[in-house]
Amino acid sequence: MATSRGVTGEPLPWLEPVEDEDEPPALSARKMLAAILVVLVAAGLVAGTLYWIGKRHAEEGSGPPELVRAEPGPYKVKPTDPGGINVAGDSETTFATGAGEDIDGQLDLDAVPEEAIAKPRPKEPAPVAEAEAEAAKPAAPAAPAAPSGPSVQLGFYDNPAQANAAWNSLAGRFPAIAGAGKVIVPYQKGQRLRAVFGSADEARAACQLLKAAGDACFLVR
Repeated sequence: MATSRGVTGEPLPWLEPVEDEDEPPALSARKMLAAILVVLVAAGLVAGTLYWIGKRHAEEGSGPPELVRAEPGPYKVKPTDPGGINVAGDSETTFATGAGEDIDGQLDLDAVPEEAIAKPRPKEPAPVAEAEAEAAKPAAPAAPAAPSGPSVQLGFYDNPAQANAAWNSLAGRFPAIAGAGKVIVPYQKGQRLRAVFGSADEARAACQLLKAAGDACFLVR
């Protein structure tokens, strides 16, 4: 059996058992019981305090509400010296008028001198020479009357310029259109271009010719 002593019988320190320093010292049962008693007493004190506070509030709120009475006398008293700034023009009439009272006021007509209002000058008549010159001017020539008769509707356009351009193009391609009367009829959304012929047969033949060439048209009357 190995021993911790050497040959000379002296103990060898490196062979002595060493206690484990990492383990915490164990608590005794008496200390543990004392700690538990302290925790229980503290919990009892906290619970008793909360119960006493709650019971006190309940007793205070169980009675009828207390009525607070106002002190006798007016709660607002006008001071003897209100102070403030004295504004010029402040009078009782201003306050009375603002309150809706009818104040019998009068205007001092002598305070401001009256000025005479100048009478408007009458309009001078036009000289006789100018009137005679206006009468001697020749009347504007009346617009030529639109041709009447059976007509063919050639198309619809936004303005007269487009209608005239379309007429020139068709008249250059078809002699029947060139020999017909041109009529541009305005309506709400633009201009209608029509060709007027001497008879219904001429109008019908011209429209058939236009349709054969791929152009659209229809007889109006």
